[in-house]
Amino acid sequence: MQHYDVLSWVYEYGTELLHGGHRREAIDLLRLEPGATVLDVAAGTGANFPLLIERIGASGRICAIDYSPGMLARAAAKVRKTGWDNVDLIEADARTLDAELVGLPQVDAAICVLGLSVVPDWREVFERMFGLVRSGGRVVVMDLNLDGKRTSGVANAYYRRLAQADSRRRFWEPLQSQADDVELIDHTWFGGVARIAGGTKPPRVVSPAVSSPHGHDPAP
Repeated sequence: MQHYDVLSWVYEYGTELLHGGHRREAIDLLRLEPGATVLDVAAGTGANFPLLIERIGASGRICAIDYSPGMLARAAAKVRKTGWDNVDLIEADARTLDAELVGLPQVDAAICVLGLSVVPDWREVFERMFGLVRSGGRVVVMDLNLDGKRTSGVANAYYRRLAQADSRRRFWEPLQSQADDVELIDHTWFGGVARIAGGTKPPRVVSPAVSSPHGHDPAP
């Protein structure tokens, strides 16, 4: 993550120019209410924080995880400057994400903006993020998908060099496989798309007890 420690000085300025509108749409898709607890994965410099705080208020909470100490240092400076006391910053590999790490058994919502194209073992990271969200909670991912055209291939090579990102990952598919109401918002991006995907975690299905052939419950 040393690359992102260096990039942290210009990261938010650049991504806000390019993806500020996408970020706002992604956070709108979370449909947050005051008091909600939100998990922000690959939180970077904390660009999501002001928009999240607007929606969850002082009674809500943000649990933000990132692997880059340089990124989190800038996020921490932002938290101190604004006086937010409801933001927890966690420096850790997202592949270790679990309830013990965040200090909560579950959260109301989770978001990952421009992270699944960067993190190793991104499908595992998504599953860990999704697993921490309560039933009925919202999950939103936003990233680039640059594949299929010459222009998108060139753009993917640029992002790979600049941000060490693989923008050919089909990052929305794990959410589609687990939520029935997934909404996709696409913006054309150099022959590919900047895609936002949001959905609701369905209730956990509990298997019914197995009955005996004679209609009686099996003996314990």
